[in-house]
Amino acid sequence: MQQLLGEPDEQLQQWRKRLLAVLGSNGQLIVDVIPEVELIVGKQQPVPEVGSTEAQNRFNLVFGQFIRVFCSKKHPLAIFLDDLQWVDWATLKLIELMLLDEQTQFLFLIGAYRDNEVSPIHPLVLTLEELQKQGAVLHQIVLSPLTLEPIAKLIAEALYRDAHTVLSLAELVLRKTGGNPFLVGEFLRLLYSENLLCFDVDRSRWQWNLDRIRALNIADNVNVVELLLNKLKKLPEVSQQLLQLAACIGFQFDLKTLAIVCEQSPKTVFRNLLAAIQAELIQPLSELDEDLLVQDYKFVHDRVQQAAYTLIDESHKQMVHLQIGRNLQQKTLPERLSDRLFEIVDHLNHGIELVTNQVERNEIAKLNLLAGQKAKRAIAYSVAKEYLAKGRAWLAKSSWQTNYNLTALPYLWG
Repeated sequence: MQQLLGEPDEQLQQWRKRLLAVLGSNGQLIVDVIPEVELIVGKQQPVPEVGSTEAQNRFNLVFGQFIRVFCSKKHPLAIFLDDLQWVDWATLKLIELMLLDEQTQFLFLIGAYRDNEVSPIHPLVLTLEELQKQGAVLHQIVLSPLTLEPIAKLIAEALYRDAHTVLSLAELVLRKTGGNPFLVGEFLRLLYSENLLCFDVDRSRWQWNLDRIRALNIADNVNVVELLLNKLKKLPEVSQQLLQLAACIGFQFDLKTLAIVCEQSPKTVFRNLLAAIQAELIQPLSELDEDLLVQDYKFVHDRVQQAAYTLIDESHKQMVHLQIGRNLQQKTLPERLSDRLFEIVDHLNHGIELVTNQVERNEIAKLNLLAGQKAKRAIAYSVAKEYLAKGRAWLAKSSWQTNYNLTALPYLWG
């Protein structure tokens, strides 16, 4: 949707006509799942309430029509989904829907996951098996660790040397990293930062000392998170703290949210993020705006986010999430609450044990009810059930007498 919004007005109007023609009076079903659609098709009318089975069938039909708008011989659609080892059932159902729809053609769906984090009974594995049984055409590519030859070639090209000259260095890199491509890059950056891999200006070439590198206190097959933690700890303290908060927000985060969370000005936050950008721990996703600030970022790898999150003391994590949730709730306009609802509620739920005031617990329970309702409208029933259950748990035992309406609503929705 963001890609379409960047197209010229004439083309955007053509997409708008196509979408409205296909979605008809059911546009709100897609807007509930993908809010950016509203920026293209405009405000949509609410859809009639129906039973859960009818709602699921209606959503499947409308979503299939929506996807087909973008799939044509002239304009095929490629969708890439990363980190499917963390996939939820609602997403798996959408994947099933797209791959088993006989009317959908010119769609290329690519998924990536870590097979060492997926067991034979993992939802993803069960879904893939079921898709194959139903005739979906699946191709699997297993990415093995890099061997000595490609590592030597990579290093040779990076250092403008021939493969034979860097062979000993490549062997050492292979032993330390196990051939993990991400680790190979990080290990070479570490050598550079420690002046163990440096450019000799007089000779106009890169040089290194294998004995000094071997003496570096890094075990063979080094752990990714440990290596990144060392890198993170070299940042200024204020940059480390910002990355910890950013890791709580998510893999992608924006300057405005981070400024709200840490209660600083966007300009100050941006200035303190520069060290992390230069260290290649986070990556800007947008250009400088009119205030000469970059608004959107992502961690260069989910392991970097994991490492930054690890820096937060375990006993302090609940307080951090609670404070993030409170700050986001206070700074979010009521009319924009729905856009950030899941994000706010997830943070508040994480820190609920630290909330002793029952009035605030009731407010968080109400937000869980709203999140459950929103998830149900998006046909994410398991997610909806979880929010409703948590909302009930945050209420006092006497809530049937003191707060009957709020207590009864989750049961009606559940």
